[in-house]
Amino acid sequence: MQVSSAVRQCLEKEDRTNVLATSDRAGNVNVAMFGSYRLMDDSSVIVMLSDNRTFANLRENPHAACMVMIHGTSGMGTQGCRLYMKVRSIEDEGERWTEVRQSIRKRIGNAADMLRHLVWFDIVEARPILDLGQGI
Repeated sequence: MQVSSAVRQCLEKEDRTNVLATSDRAGNVNVAMFGSYRLMDDSSVIVMLSDNRTFANLRENPHAACMVMIHGTSGMGTQGCRLYMKVRSIEDEGERWTEVRQSIRKRIGNAADMLRHLVWFDIVEARPILDLGQGI
């Protein structure tokens, strides 16, 4: 799926909140915030993960959903999008892995050392954060 300019704008905002939902093969759900999302092209995003529950879930079940929120002055004023995704690949080393980790290190310092896995997602579907039939 190719994302719209509205989704692209959401993912390029500096002051957004990204919440990723995953589940293991038994359907046990996990939800977590991540700041390292990056739009790679018109149909995929990447995120760096540590050895955490989210990563363990993605190894068992490649499907995930991300809520990208740009906060307004009230709950109904929140803008953003929901992305439904599937893991394309996971990298634990390499040129792209190093480049992404270094860019994260510039923002969070040595805390980037815990990031071990570069997860590449294909975007399967995108919806508005508040879906009133308007599309995104």
